[in-house]
Amino acid sequence: MKLFGRSSSPADRHRAAAQTYKSIQDRFNAAMRARQSLESVRDDVWDLQLALFEDVVRGHTSVAGPLFSAAHLSFFLEFGTGVDWIRATMSALSFSTACCVIDAVSSERDEPMPAPLLREMRGMALGSAYVAHRCGVPLAGVMTAEAITSLALGDRMITRETTATLSTDDGPAALRRQLSAMRGTATNEMRAARRALRRPAQDSGGLSLREATEQRFLADLATYATTDGTTRLATSPNAVASARAALSSGRTLIYVAPGPRSGAALRLNYPPGDGEICESIELPTLDLPTVRTLVDRVRTAYAAAQRGELGRKALSRLIRETLDQVTASFWDPLLTEWPELRTIPLALIPLGEAALLPFYTALVDDTPACATLNLTIAPSARALLLSTGWQPPPDRKVLVAADPWYDGDGFRSIPRTVPEARAVAAVHGVDPKLFRAADTSADTSEERNSAESSDPLRTINGTLPGDEPAPDIAAHLTGASLIHLACHGELRSDDPLSSSLLLGGRLPLTDILRDNLHPGAMVILSACELGSITGDLPDEQLGFPAALLAVGARSVIGALWPVPDTLATVDLMTDTHRALADSSATRALGRAIGRAHADGVPPSVWASFTCFGA
Repeated sequence: MKLFGRSSSPADRHRAAAQTYKSIQDRFNAAMRARQSLESVRDDVWDLQLALFEDVVRGHTSVAGPLFSAAHLSFFLEFGTGVDWIRATMSALSFSTACCVIDAVSSERDEPMPAPLLREMRGMALGSAYVAHRCGVPLAGVMTAEAITSLALGDRMITRETTATLSTDDGPAALRRQLSAMRGTATNEMRAARRALRRPAQDSGGLSLREATEQRFLADLATYATTDGTTRLATSPNAVASARAALSSGRTLIYVAPGPRSGAALRLNYPPGDGEICESIELPTLDLPTVRTLVDRVRTAYAAAQRGELGRKALSRLIRETLDQVTASFWDPLLTEWPELRTIPLALIPLGEAALLPFYTALVDDTPACATLNLTIAPSARALLLSTGWQPPPDRKVLVAADPWYDGDGFRSIPRTVPEARAVAAVHGVDPKLFRAADTSADTSEERNSAESSDPLRTINGTLPGDEPAPDIAAHLTGASLIHLACHGELRSDDPLSSSLLLGGRLPLTDILRDNLHPGAMVILSACELGSITGDLPDEQLGFPAALLAVGARSVIGALWPVPDTLATVDLMTDTHRALADSSATRALGRAIGRAHADGVPPSVWASFTCFGA
């Protein structure tokens, strides 16, 4: 398909590409309305994306937008029919390249990734990972997933990467070498895949798509090799970030990708040793409808508990059923296929709405996974790579803060946050920072804790009373290396970066993102749902864990669901801090959760907590 003349200007190229795509889109819409065959549309949009890709390869970034749209439509046409998994995988690679080019252009203009494009990216990360598994090229799924996720935080990650590089003795020269090596990575990656598509058969003497992908991957790793022993934090639009995350963390990476009718687990082994670089298995019962049913069931149950319509025992039974289903759908097939994963360090990267499931605490051999496996969760490999870029500070500066209530209509007091803050602070020999503790007048009698009652939750149930800013807590955050916050939490699906902690006032995520944290800081959020992500843009993995890792944290502990404001929660958090004396964050939390489970503490207390990062 020839679209441009040799001397076409960038504006002319964009106009011709956009007009051609619009014509195809109009035909697609008409065929859908008339329920006609989409075969000609399928072929034409495929040819268009190949032509646009070749133009991007030549350096014409002006057509990245039309390439984004054409690859997106081609992917979903191929994905929907399941006829040609190679085409679907190639479309996903084209789409991820377009995303990276648009993101780079936006960054040059000091602008964020356009919001409408972020919405169109929903579903692409896990969809591309699944089709790559079906195509037999799981490494391509890792490449596209890493290129698509975390773009909303990309600028902060790049800033942190630059800081880490410049802090070395040979920082400026190393940064220049790194940026020079990164130039053209996406172009080279797609050129190799394009050549493989022209000669897909192994017996023809050409490379298969799988071989070409692995060769490009290995070539990129060689490009990024350093000789001075300094950690290099890659931000390339392919699997380099994944490999370097595996190397720096010493963990095997497992991507979890639910599909429409089934799911897949993609395992990245680096260094590969005697095995494959990347391999995958089918997860027959981890499909998107099942994931959404599990998530909705838990959310509905907590909402009923918050209204007093569901007691503690009933809530615990439902949570246990959820943990058992996650085990049956994910851990059982994973450990049956790869039993060696029981003995090696793991990092799970759940894609899309899978990030809302309790993989960390689902039961393995009737014990929470975090207590029996060496396990952490990461929003993306890039986030894991960043978290391992800083070592834990040798001398901890501890900040413990709590706020038991808020003056909003419908808010309930959460008085246990105060004894929690005092107990945690006592472990470290510091004084807690308490907001409005003197105003707490909660009933702490044992009658309120009967087996049939519901627990108060550290979440909001009403209208926030305006934008009263929090006191100077944000300034304290940047100087602390160990941070524990016990308070109400608000997760905003309409505006993720406005999600807030309520500490003497509103402390939105945007305020936290203004400054980097202390390098290698550990953050524990003893508040509802702030380890979760929003429902509108799940592929961005946009929430407190990803954001805090992007601005300097090494580990973040947070909850996927509401947190009960009970003495059992106080004990769990205190046990975690005691274990930090000789353990990493994920080991400490795993030990505390394992002990709580063994002691019969209800899963409503511990099942939602997760450790993110190194």
